[in-house]
Amino acid sequence: MNLPSRYPFHYGWVVVIAGALVVFVNSSLFLTFAVFLEPISQATGWSRAEVSGAYALHWMVGAVAVFGIGWFTDRFGTRSALLIGSLLTAISLTLAGRSTALWQLYLFYGVLFGIARSSFLVPVHLVVGMWFRKKLGLAMGIVNISLALGPLALSAPLRYLIDIMGWGNTLLIAGIAGAVLMALCSWFIRNQPRDLGLKPYGEDETNLAVSKPKPQHRPLFFRADTPNFFNYASKTQPFVLLILIHFLGCLSHSIPLTHIVAMATDAGIAPIAAATILSLMSAFNMASSFGSSILADVAGGKKALGLALLLQASGILILLGTKDLWMFYIFALVFGLGYGGEMVAFPIINRQYYGAASIGKVYSAQMVGAGLGMAGGAYLGGILFDLAGNYSWAIWAGAIIG
Repeated sequence: MNLPSRYPFHYGWVVVIAGALVVFVNSSLFLTFAVFLEPISQATGWSRAEVSGAYALHWMVGAVAVFGIGWFTDRFGTRSALLIGSLLTAISLTLAGRSTALWQLYLFYGVLFGIARSSFLVPVHLVVGMWFRKKLGLAMGIVNISLALGPLALSAPLRYLIDIMGWGNTLLIAGIAGAVLMALCSWFIRNQPRDLGLKPYGEDETNLAVSKPKPQHRPLFFRADTPNFFNYASKTQPFVLLILIHFLGCLSHSIPLTHIVAMATDAGIAPIAAATILSLMSAFNMASSFGSSILADVAGGKKALGLALLLQASGILILLGTKDLWMFYIFALVFGLGYGGEMVAFPIINRQYYGAASIGKVYSAQMVGAGLGMAGGAYLGGILFDLAGNYSWAIWAGAIIG
């Protein structure tokens, strides 16, 4: 069956839209944990540190699993990874919603859902990178807008569902519905253009090597045909630094991402209104995701990343002493712009450094750092809250690390 003939445009854009929908659903399931934190704690009697520990474990497990996902994607293809991840999502969230003991929440949400969640973002970023030589920033921008759009669209509705049917039933419904949607979208994703007898978008119009900022590393660093490419790349400075930046950046922003709704309700903000803070963060995240993707593609990934990290770290300090909803919205603006810009720069930086090489393992190594940072920040925020009785120490920690 000749799929490309059905479409009046390059099939790479079908891959982008399908991948964006997958990321939209996936982000709706794991980036909205902040709206579950307080309801789970109140319903079960588990402390916030204990509940956020399950979220931290989910990131730690995902950090380890993502390396295997990168290998699996390189070997068996993106669509296979996404379909397996969809099945695991349904199973893990259904079981997590039935948890009556803390160890069950840790096992089903922390471990099983951690593996499931890791099966999506890296494969989608990698496959989009394979389909585009021109307008890669635009393609990545569309995908990364969907990463922010999920929490924006569904934070408040999920909180409403929690209020009327409980956190467990909400997890069950979200997990099954999300898994079905992701599996359907995954069917349209093809691993690389040659599978359909096509070339990457823009390959005949421009040379990738000259469309990017001039590299500061040896030309061999960009060659996809280098023997044992992963072993070679792992000995270069950018490989190590990108892992470290992933770790510290995620350690910083995981604190407010996990605890912002609880921070707001502690300040006397109504639960539904508190959930809108997470939605607004995602709205500005979405705008920044698109803009930073274009900036990284044109001006270079390092400049876009540096600007984003500065906005993110300074935005966290706004939370000190914040009591009014409008001040939380100011935080959402500044932090959301920084957080969105940080996340999207990495896949473009990788293509600018590594060209068309098969970088599943390289990118996955960076995501290990990201996962460990997300885990550490989520748990650190809960621990510092339990120690101080408020979030002031956690806010300072997030800003300084950033």
